[in-house]
Amino acid sequence: MIFSPLPNTPLITQGFGQNPATYAPFGYLGHNGIDFGVPEGTMIYAPHDGIATVKDEGASNYGLSLVIDDGKRRSLLAHLSETSVTNGQTIYQGDPVARSGKSGMATGPHLHWTFKLLSNGVVQNKANGYDGAIDVSEFTRLWLDQDLHFNAQYTDDAKPYLAMTFSDQQYLKNPARHTA
Repeated sequence: MIFSPLPNTPLITQGFGQNPATYAPFGYLGHNGIDFGVPEGTMIYAPHDGIATVKDEGASNYGLSLVIDDGKRRSLLAHLSETSVTNGQTIYQGDPVARSGKSGMATGPHLHWTFKLLSNGVVQNKANGYDGAIDVSEFTRLWLDQDLHFNAQYTDDAKPYLAMTFSDQQYLKNPARHTA
């Protein structure tokens, strides 16, 4: 199980795969993660267990970011203002690990989350148009036993994401999901 990196019901400002023209220069078919609209300094929690790697690219790319890797899955939490973990530290799902910010190439404060599946530490489906990143919103549990895909709030700009179609290598569909 994967937890949302934010408690309560998050606000999604950009969904996976949106805005292809913006991300084409990076070699992606669209946005390679999910963006959450949160004020700067919002506490961020580990979506799953793993080992922490902190990277600071300053005003470039993801800025201050945290990678959580357990050999089977990898999360990148980006555009942070600070982290509360160190390189090589073991962290557990639900641990407070960082605070949101607007570092790197961010247009404003938010949290960017990219998720990848691994096999023996190797990213799977690297040729899927997103360098192996996939949309796991149906498998992401909100803290109130809901999932990110169906139960999060979406801005008007992010709502078109809900109608997008992805291949099996770009999206994990939850066969146990029963829509109301």
